[in-house]
Amino acid sequence: MNQKKRKIIRVAGIVLIVAGICLIAWPFYTNIIMKRQEIEILSSWDEQVNSSENSGSEISENQDFNSIQGDSLAVDPLKKIPFKITIPSIESEWIVNEGTGTDTLKKGPGHYTGTALPGESGRCVIAGHRTTYGAPFNRADELKDGDSIIIETAGNEEFIYYVTDIKIVPPTDVSVLKQTENETLALTTCTPKFYATNRLIVYAELRDETQ
Repeated sequence: MNQKKRKIIRVAGIVLIVAGICLIAWPFYTNIIMKRQEIEILSSWDEQVNSSENSGSEISENQDFNSIQGDSLAVDPLKKIPFKITIPSIESEWIVNEGTGTDTLKKGPGHYTGTALPGESGRCVIAGHRTTYGAPFNRADELKDGDSIIIETAGNEEFIYYVTDIKIVPPTDVSVLKQTENETLALTTCTPKFYATNRLIVYAELRDETQ
């Protein structure tokens, strides 16, 4: 093997090593960036919700609200989207946007359009990444029956759902989108981590704490 061939092989080896390192580091990079952004988003959300609560005035349906992350995240107390999801047992707290497209899920969890809204009859379905872009549902597999999932809207509504079941299904299984008669919730993400071979579904239901 001549010196030119050895040089080409050496350069190719270095390129492959660098590419491998970038591939491994990418999820960690996106998580760091997104978690920093999410702290700012949650802070802005709290400030605007508190401001609306303390204003003491009736809010017009056409009133403009400041955006907390571009034009797609205006906090409107008259609407239920976007909303905040908090899962205490796995220390997850995020703002949920409408839709489950690639761009939306890069910002955090996304609400499946056409499924129930928080507190409504039917199933509210939320998708989120497991390992990248902040990995909002990274520890979803650790949830257990009875764990609480808290949803808060800009209109100062709070709904507490409790985990009832966890299932692993193939990506082709869309039964999670099937609506229910009562108020239920489902979180969906990839499993196992770093692969998209299956879907992890966490089912929960809203309970009336006054009973």
